[in-house]
Amino acid sequence: MIKRLITAAAMCAAFSLSGAPGVAYSAPDDTWGADYFPNVPLVTQDGKTVRFYDDLLKGKKVLVNFIFSNCDQVCPLDTANMARVQKLLGEQVGRDVFMYSISLDPEHDTPEVLKAYAEKFGAGPGWVFLTGKRKDVDAVRLKLGDRGSKEEHANTVRIGDVAQGRWIRVPLTADPHYIMVEANSTLNPGWSTGKTLKSIADAPRPEVFGPGQLLFHNRCAACHAFGKGDRIGPDLQGVTARRARDWLVRYLAAPERMRADKDPIAMELASRYKVLMPDLSLTHKELGELIEYLEAKSVPQPAAATSMAPEAAGEAPPAAHSHDDHHHHDHVADGK
Repeated sequence: MIKRLITAAAMCAAFSLSGAPGVAYSAPDDTWGADYFPNVPLVTQDGKTVRFYDDLLKGKKVLVNFIFSNCDQVCPLDTANMARVQKLLGEQVGRDVFMYSISLDPEHDTPEVLKAYAEKFGAGPGWVFLTGKRKDVDAVRLKLGDRGSKEEHANTVRIGDVAQGRWIRVPLTADPHYIMVEANSTLNPGWSTGKTLKSIADAPRPEVFGPGQLLFHNRCAACHAFGKGDRIGPDLQGVTARRARDWLVRYLAAPERMRADKDPIAMELASRYKVLMPDLSLTHKELGELIEYLEAKSVPQPAAATSMAPEAAGEAPPAAHSHDDHHHHDHVADGK
């Protein structure tokens, strides 16, 4: 399912805020305002009732995505990436920019459940998790162009300057630096004016480990790094020396099954880290490519490699387009 959602997100053309195909543009203030968005009540993870338009959107700059806490595939990866975007946006969040994650399973996701979910990912001030009545949540997602069952929702983030009627939609599988740049460009045009930007031609040329590196950035980098300490999940430096290859293959293929079978290592990891390893829906070929990359990263690098570009160290380069075709994000209302 992840692959299908990712492909769909990458192929989406420019669309209006309702999701219909069309030419994107910046709308007048009243086009996508109080008469467009439903002003339904929603409830925050702290139990506070708010109105969707009056309290969350009106006059604000926002990032909005949809999740549900029981999701074992896309949502943990999306939420982990949103956490990285929050860190990159820094002090803007909660002051100039507001982040909203809305549950698609309001019957299960009570404020208490969402509060615990938010804490797992280190959500800070300015990032609000929301639930509410089913009909109200559905009214919101319809206007934001999300349809289908909760298991088939698009793994994207809507970025909008509500006062200006300027919106875009970006895949949450994209590199967080890229999402940050797109957010700043949409919400604060001219934000980079006067800043000195390095040319990509001057960037070091690291060794590329093939398709496994792209898979790592796709499915793993939001939670894991190499030699930088634990993130949401464990540091993977030397993981192929610590774990048997057969175990790694089985765990990457079906972590939930490993936990159900009470595999001791899987259970120990589940108890140590707040966010459970999700099902990555990897094919047999992808499993081999990812293991090959992990093995290559376990080989000690030469001293000269300490200044290598971020992608060689398990991080995607700042402001880079996301892997595959995710740079074909959806400009909703900025005329591009």
